[in-house]
Amino acid sequence: ALETIALLFCGMDLFDAVTHSFATIATGGFSPRNASVAYFNSVSVEVVIMIFMIFSGIHFALLFGVISGDFKSIWKSRIVRYYLLALLIGITISSIDLYITQYDSFAEALRHASFQMLSVGTSTGFATADSSIWSPVSQMLLIFFSLQCACAGSTSGGIKADRIVILGKSIMRQIRQLQHPRAVLPLTIGDKVMEKDVAENAVLYIVLYLCIIFATTILLIALGTDTTEAFTGTVATMGNVGPGLAGVGSVGNFNHISDAGKWIFSVTMLLGRLEIYALLMFFIPKHWK
Repeated sequence: ALETIALLFCGMDLFDAVTHSFATIATGGFSPRNASVAYFNSVSVEVVIMIFMIFSGIHFALLFGVISGDFKSIWKSRIVRYYLLALLIGITISSIDLYITQYDSFAEALRHASFQMLSVGTSTGFATADSSIWSPVSQMLLIFFSLQCACAGSTSGGIKADRIVILGKSIMRQIRQLQHPRAVLPLTIGDKVMEKDVAENAVLYIVLYLCIIFATTILLIALGTDTTEAFTGTVATMGNVGPGLAGVGSVGNFNHISDAGKWIFSVTMLLGRLEIYALLMFFIPKHWK
């Protein structure tokens, strides 16, 4: 409701305001306009959507805490701090890169870099620019955020920022363990100690996620799909992000992909949305009972 009202004040009609609000909060990214958010060519519209995309990528329990009056709960979360810092760094690097390689003014570079990074970094998938013609630096950042996406407990897809933080902590813990073999070094996230199996499951999930992307990309290339479209399309569908690069980019679609390719992408969408294990268990007979 808040986003709908804000978009109405920005000049959207009621239908567009409601549909884009639904698509933002659900991080679905579906727009009734073929050009997506670029159709409106409005900075105010983009700013409103960006603000709500950021909130939609945060754990809903933390947002409920804010509504209940605990305004410090979000900033106390190491996961949220990492999520916001990663987006800030990505936007900064991409803005500078696009100013050098793509746009005439830094303001325009910042505008498009901010929206696109937040859009893929929350798995929303709205678009205001054709990222397929951006430089490799900005494209690699888009791929990274398409892999990671936002926080667990939100409507976002992808690996999740939580698992990335756990992976980083696990690596640092292992390095310290090599330096001090007999030391007892618990894995902590904030003031909470992570159980060993929780950390191992997070790392295993990341490895499995990347292996599926690699295997699917190889399969799609073997079926005749363009390499860039095969890889970025797999990343985008696994993360439920939407746009990849090249023909499946922010101004393209998957219409030209072969029927076999569409079936494969459909499976990767299910794998990503159900976080792999739930769908895999469906094919294991002993779990049918």
